[in-house]
This record gives sequence, C-alpha cells and structure tokens, in this order.
Amino acid sequence: MDDKIYPTYKAAKLEAILHEQGISAEELLEATGISPPELTSNTARISRRQLAQIYRNAIRVSKDPTIGLIAGHRLCLTDYGIYGYALISSATLRKALEFSIKYHQMATPTVRMSLLVDEDDGTAIFRMEDKLGIRELYQFNLEMQFSLVFSLFKDMAGRDFRFSEIWASYSRPPYADAYEALFECPVRFEMPHNDLIFDTAWLDGPLERANPITEATTRELCDQVLLEMETREGIAHRVYEIITKDLRQHSSLESVARALNMSSRTLRRKLAAQGPTFQKILNEVRQQLAIEFLRNTDMSSEEIADRLGFSDAANFRHAFKKWTDKTPSAFR
Repeated sequence: MDDKIYPTYKAAKLEAILHEQGISAEELLEATGISPPELTSNTARISRRQLAQIYRNAIRVSKDPTIGLIAGHRLCLTDYGIYGYALISSATLRKALEFSIKYHQMATPTVRMSLLVDEDDGTAIFRMEDKLGIRELYQFNLEMQFSLVFSLFKDMAGRDFRFSEIWASYSRPPYADAYEALFECPVRFEMPHNDLIFDTAWLDGPLERANPITEATTRELCDQVLLEMETREGIAHRVYEIITKDLRQHSSLESVARALNMSSRTLRRKLAAQGPTFQKILNEVRQQLAIEFLRNTDMSSEEIADRLGFSDAANFRHAFKKWTDKTPSAFR
C-alpha cells in the first residue's frame, strides 16, 4: 500500500473534474503528501494508500455523487502511456484483455481482474474484485473501474461496443439511472459478483488499430517497467541486483540466498511478502538480457544460454519461445 510506484493519471483526472466544480487541487490532495504539480508530472509516482486518500477526499468534496463514474469514463488509453499503447495495438480484444490482466500492476491496480469465457452460450465476463479493502471506498472504486473499462473497451473495439449486462455486488444507489445512461445496458445490483458481461463475438475480431510491430515493442517496454516496479524496493531489489550482476553464479534461489546470508526459506518468505517470486524476477531479467543480446550482438544461442545461466542452448531456446512466441533465430 505504501510503495510509491504508480502513475498519477487517475488522481489527475479527478483533479480536472473537481476543478470544473470549483474545487481546488489542494482539497483533493489533503493529507496525501502530494503537491499539485506532481499530478501532471510523468515521473511522479504515488502509492495505493495515497490514491485511497485521494478517493476519500474526492467523495467528500465533490458536488456530484457520480464523480467515480464520470472520472472513469473520461480516462482513455492514451492516459495509460506505454500500457495503453500496448493494449490498443493488440491484434484482438481477447489478446488485449489477457495483456491487461498480466500487466495490470502498471495501471495502479485497485481491483483484481479476470476474464471468464463460456464459448457454448457465447458469453464473456470481465470480473472485478476490490483490492483496496476499504469499506467506504468499495462502491466508488468499482464505479470508477466499471466506467474506465467501458471507455477502454470502446477505444479498442470501436464506438459500437456495448456490454450486454452489468452486475454490481453493492446496493442500488440513488443515482442508478446514471448507470444505464452511461453504459446503455441493464445494470443489476446486489449481485454475487462485479461483472461486465458481453458477447464473445467481440473477443476475436481484429481491432481497428492493431499493429504487430507496436504491440511487440510496447510489450517489451512494459516488461522492463513492470520489473522495475516490482524490484524497486526491499528484498526484491536486492535479489534483482545480485542476479543482474552475475547470472551464471546466481541463477538459483539457493545461491542468491547465500549471497544475502539467509536461508532459502527466509528469502522465499520475504519475497512472498513483497510480491514477486524469485523465478519471476529471474525469468524477466533473463528475457530482457536475451532480447538485448539478440538485438545488439552476434552471440550464438549457446553463448547467450551460458551467459544467462541456462544448462544448455536447448533450454534457452525453449524458454525464449515461451516468453516471446518466437525462436531466438526468428526474433533476431
């Protein structure tokens, strides 16, 4: 909750809406430790705890109870930087949603997302589960997420996209009519899940702005950003540094644990508390270095495999194909 690793785009959108209501940025940022100029800085980062306080302030000072719906609806893919460009350049909506789930850490995750598909009845469900765990923010968080996902779906699939139905787990609010006006579909409250339901026909049609070159490039950049976010602080950062310095020597959890003067069990427990597993950090470091070697050197697969701590070239080729859907030679 306290790691300052997330961009400020959601807070900036709320500030813009409140400004229209005559409410200052200082009121929105009260008790957050964030200054107004930071909201528009592309280098500023905030924590989930700070974002939660911004949500509280927005609810308290806004003159419009639908501010969560409005803010989400105004967000568009370009607000999300590299993450947004990777989504919009995906080949299909299914590919974009799978990407969004895998890389959601980059988008200030206040919900957990999953895609459920029933091919037999032609129904797809994009399910949302609250991750903030703050009761007074639960409805606001889901409202903002519902409307921003709807906005992003339309950006990707086209302006004709519609959900067939929306389920919300909370009680029907006094402004429920605003939901149907915004989403143009039935909305049901006090349901068992928070679900955005749509026809599977939308999943595999080509997206209007699909671009395989942009998609591949932005996804590589997203891998780098995600690794930096996950290893920027704490024990994950120390593990990242040790692995990066000598992959030959430190390609196992046991060797890294020895370098840190702790047991393997202790290291595994500390990493679990922070988030990323040892194998995830190792794989992402290997992937980024492999791409760098293939793109900028004449090293053979055997030489790269040795440099990255693989037992042989065959294992390296298998891992690289899993990471990129290409063999090293095809990628080069």
